[in-house]
Amino acid sequence: MRVIPFLVLVVACTAAPVSTASPTPLATVAASASPIASPIASPSATPTATAATFAAICGTISDFVGDSAQTNGSFVLNSPGRAPIRITIPAGRLGGSAAGYVCVEVLAGSPYPLFAGFFTSGTPGFVASGTVPATTAFPLPKGFVLPQACAYVVPPAVGPDQIEWKVDCGSANDDARGTLGLALTQQGWVSCGSGLGAAQWRKNDVMLTVAESSLAPGDYPRITQFARVISSCS
Repeated sequence: MRVIPFLVLVVACTAAPVSTASPTPLATVAASASPIASPIASPSATPTATAATFAAICGTISDFVGDSAQTNGSFVLNSPGRAPIRITIPAGRLGGSAAGYVCVEVLAGSPYPLFAGFFTSGTPGFVASGTVPATTAFPLPKGFVLPQACAYVVPPAVGPDQIEWKVDCGSANDDARGTLGLALTQQGWVSCGSGLGAAQWRKNDVMLTVAESSLAPGDYPRITQFARVISSCS
């Protein structure tokens, strides 16, 4: 039996941009007798009404290992120009198989992000096949588009004065300032200097910091955007 995956839509004030290109059909999922659960971190978890952020990674599935009620599964998402990203399926979360091009909601996990459900075509987390970057989040950084080499791997942490994103840039995780700095320069950002493990950038009335990863499992480079300019650099 073929069942199309579904998700719990994330409530947001504005939708993350979705390409107008003709979307590629979402993965084919072969489900067990029980229906697929709503996208949450584990089958025993309860969705929170305050969940207004998300991160999504898109790509073609390979190396699929199914989960069971007792054991985790996994798969790899592939997109041209980006290192393959492995995703953990928490035990009992999917209970079937998946293949093809998908956009996956991810939660923080170690050593790999956790599968939390599929975004279907036309929803805020879906990025059409062939579009770059093959990842999105809500909210997105203002004035900055992540390079294709990187992907959002944790829902943004939103505070009153700043928003923080964690990104996986593959082998470039040990030089996030170089990888992201090139993209920032190309997009009109001005460097405000670099310190120990971090660099600051400014574009008009927006300021952000790029911080390196510790390279520990589950840790990633961070982009932090501030609600107000905190430097006089121009």
